[in-house]
Amino acid sequence: MNEWCVGVGPLLQRWVDVQEQPLHDWVASHLAVEPAAISLTQIAGDASPRQYFRVTRSHDAVKTDESSPPAIAPHAIQNDSGHSLVAARSPGSENNKAFLAVQRLMKDAGLRVPSQIASDLEQGFFLMEDMGDVLLSSQLDRASVDAWYGMALTDLATLSTIPPSVARLPSMDYEQIAKELAVFPEWFLGGLLGMPDSEVPSGFIHELTVYLADAFSAQFQCVVHRDFHCRNLMCLGDGALGVIDFQDAVIGPITYDPVSLLKDCYVLWHRDDQLRWLELYRQRLKSLGLSIDESSAFQVGFDMSGLQRHLRVLGVFARLNLRDGKSAYLNDLPLVLHYVREVLALYNAIPALRAFSGWFEADIMPKITRQTWYAEIAAPLPLELVP
Repeated sequence: MNEWCVGVGPLLQRWVDVQEQPLHDWVASHLAVEPAAISLTQIAGDASPRQYFRVTRSHDAVKTDESSPPAIAPHAIQNDSGHSLVAARSPGSENNKAFLAVQRLMKDAGLRVPSQIASDLEQGFFLMEDMGDVLLSSQLDRASVDAWYGMALTDLATLSTIPPSVARLPSMDYEQIAKELAVFPEWFLGGLLGMPDSEVPSGFIHELTVYLADAFSAQFQCVVHRDFHCRNLMCLGDGALGVIDFQDAVIGPITYDPVSLLKDCYVLWHRDDQLRWLELYRQRLKSLGLSIDESSAFQVGFDMSGLQRHLRVLGVFARLNLRDGKSAYLNDLPLVLHYVREVLALYNAIPALRAFSGWFEADIMPKITRQTWYAEIAAPLPLELVP
């Protein structure tokens, strides 16, 4: 077995190198250097099929003439502004055209997004600014969260002021909401829990979908990032926040992005703190002159946006495990499930939610509690109660 592994290792590496070669050569051509002068080192990506590579000077770069500088140790290639560079390979399924359009939109609005150096939509190749490796998720703690979230909500307020007519993005209408919710019965109920279609009451899901679509449309509509959470926000060297993974932006309800941040699928804060930050955000929006609901209605919109988002995420995380082999996302299901059940319990008086909630607790939860990934979630204390 060990001999087989030793033999396969170099073969696998050569296969990876062959896969990267077109991107490697494309990057070299845009940097006006010989391919041997640079190396691409894969770095952590996201939940999508996109792959990211940091561009560095190669160990084995050779002199092409007497005027060439001597070979140097690897370090990140930088653009004219002094920022290091990242190359990306993104399949056509990943909305590559929208990536460039939304990047320009957000940059023009004043948000810190990766500057684009070059792109090839046909091949799905991108060369862009490197925002580093420091995710907001790695920096959040009880002492720092107020400051970080204050910065993030300021960015969201900026995003909300972009006129939808200028953005020209697709809308989160009934069809889109229904499409997104469909991954819940398909991948979470059927795929992960093994429930046959005959045991899934489509009437409950349809009634809930109609209610949530109405709740979305009743809110102020703005540009929505869609995944504005702690793994898509980068802590930059100058203390600012960088925004990534924005290619799926849409026009949708004003509370959707705050849900992504404050009810993050990867970190839990006490509901009192979530609502405190939400009210600060609402006040900031009002100070910008936006027509925003009063506090109670804004909170309801926040919770309904969260219910739709987290039901969808249950399906998405199940799909990432079953289809894409990314089993680590199973570890995040208990927190997402906690958010779903919390809202269903808080709004049980609403008929569309009461019917769905009763079925969820009676029929779904017994199946969930038998899953190896299931765990009860204990909410932390509110921040002001912690010394």
